Amino acid sequence: MSKQVSQIIVMAPDFNSDGIVEWGVKNIIPIVLLVVGIGIIASARKGQMSQNAMTITNIMLGCIVIAGAALFYGFADNIASFVFAE
Repeated sequence: MSKQVSQIIVMAPDFNSDGIVEWGVKNIIPIVLLVVGIGIIASARKGQMSQNAMTITNIMLGCIVIAGAALFYGFADNIASFVFAE
């Protein structure tokens, strides 16, 4: 009796998301920042400067966190090889 070995090959779909990310960076992020800026200017006309300062501080902290995450994402293999080097 001979054994027959069958292999099942599953092809994962090849999805390139670089174009989607680039489009989002070029189009969505400036629109979101525009809306935030208009909101800050509108509240500044009402004399709410302390809330504006807090909003701008929160936006800056959020940008720093996003930049840090992007930095770690971009250099994750280098960081992992540095930390777990033998």
